[in-house]
Amino acid sequence: MSTEAIGKVTATESKPTTCSSVRFWIQRDALVRPFDIVKAEHLQSSHSYAIVQDLQYVTDSAGHLANYVSSDFGDILARPLNERLGTTIAEAEILYNTREIEMPLRDGAIVEWADADGIRAALGLDRIKKPIPAGWIETSNGAQVRIDFDSRYLLGPEGAHLNIAGISGLATKTSYAIFLLNSVQQRAGNDAAIIIFNVKGSDLLAIDQPDPQLDEAIRADWQRCGLDPAPFSNVVYLYPYAKRPRDHYTLSHNQMDVLDAQYSSGKAWNYYYDVDSCKRKLPLLFSDIDDPQSTMESIFHVLPELEADSWDSFRDQIREKTKAGQKHGDVAVQSWRKFNRLLSTRTQHDLFTNFSLTDPARCQKSIHDALCQYLKPGQVIVVDIEPLPDYLQCLVFGDVIQTIYGAKLGDVEDIDPKSLGKVVVFADELNKYAPKGSEGGRTLTGNLLEVTERGRSLGVILFGAEQFRSGVHDRVLGNCSTNVYGRTSAVELAKSGDYRYFPDSYKSSIARLPQGHLLLQHPVFKTALIRVRFPRPCYYQPKGE
Repeated sequence: MSTEAIGKVTATESKPTTCSSVRFWIQRDALVRPFDIVKAEHLQSSHSYAIVQDLQYVTDSAGHLANYVSSDFGDILARPLNERLGTTIAEAEILYNTREIEMPLRDGAIVEWADADGIRAALGLDRIKKPIPAGWIETSNGAQVRIDFDSRYLLGPEGAHLNIAGISGLATKTSYAIFLLNSVQQRAGNDAAIIIFNVKGSDLLAIDQPDPQLDEAIRADWQRCGLDPAPFSNVVYLYPYAKRPRDHYTLSHNQMDVLDAQYSSGKAWNYYYDVDSCKRKLPLLFSDIDDPQSTMESIFHVLPELEADSWDSFRDQIREKTKAGQKHGDVAVQSWRKFNRLLSTRTQHDLFTNFSLTDPARCQKSIHDALCQYLKPGQVIVVDIEPLPDYLQCLVFGDVIQTIYGAKLGDVEDIDPKSLGKVVVFADELNKYAPKGSEGGRTLTGNLLEVTERGRSLGVILFGAEQFRSGVHDRVLGNCSTNVYGRTSAVELAKSGDYRYFPDSYKSSIARLPQGHLLLQHPVFKTALIRVRFPRPCYYQPKGE
């Protein structure tokens, strides 16, 4: 990698250099892009490092009309006798000085390409003690530098939680989240358990199997990040129960040969909800229902008192409360009737069954029992919720979050909080669980606010993803120490206030990011955003049935 000079600092009366910004002209044959990192000579034999934010080409022309006239009054093929004087001016943000000198750069200082060690120092990567590989950057002169997150700010205790935003269809958000989780397992697997919710097809339902089409280029990308190009280890899969014997009693859209292998090797279980445990979790089932008078909340307080050994019996008792002339505390009959209609509709799914009526030989567990058995450091649990309607997805997701949080607080009898370590939960379509504008009283939103605002101290970490940041609750986003930005539409850039303070060149970059490229924001970085690449997945992705 070359470190030759590429330009000189320029300071003018109207546009001086400052402690935080610098401009430099670029020699004619040099190619520079936004996010490139350069270094410049400074006082006391020091060097200052800067990241390019924008580029402008300026000439000595007084205006565009002068350029038109100089081309023989608009003759496109005309060649001027004397070319106009012009050069490219780069605007850059100062990141670091080798002697910590906080003085503006002087006019005429030589600007060079930064080498790999200089780039790492400029970004603050050289001070990370517990790195989690997060991709690599590639500068215009061919330098490739690995980028790391600091585990203390990604998984706690200094900071926690990560959010990924970007439009769908580019296989970027989920691919990056799974890459990062693989990185977490390889670097911090002894300290962290991972829970992954599969919400799209069957892409995440064989993450412990190697990709048979993995080529040398993908392997090299993983090794460039300091990671083994290997799938996840210690993985168990939880599928929704259904009365479908030939499909392993599940609704999953996974390939049958993959399911056969997982069930035969003891890696797969079917989760279900019996009436005894679920009646305390029913608020999660109605998280999307508006309840301005809190009548539903009053009903939820009554439900645990009902004695029922089956869902039919439970529904019958609810139906009794809908009869005219009945009085049950402060809850009106009309409210019971509304609740009865919703309950009857939402609990007719095969997921709601009774343990006493199931075959013990089948691979069935409640969410509670599965977490009690498998929630431990080094373990990966994949929960398939893709075949379920939205309200059941919210129930399962909220059940997992409540169980984990309760276990960390010591409220789950079968789990020792000291044995858990950190628990990282990845959920796509985060706007479904904590939509913008929803109140903290909404059960599922309240759970996520609790996790993002206080989960860091307990070791419960949320990795969330969504298409549009503008659709997610502000407090959930505000508590994410690390943010990742994928390709986003111009409409979203204008709508979401999170993009308001990005330089215009960065906004332009976000709107046209190619597949496999992202912008990262992390507390350790000495700049707001850096552009990185990351490797393609190295696990098998079933096509589904």
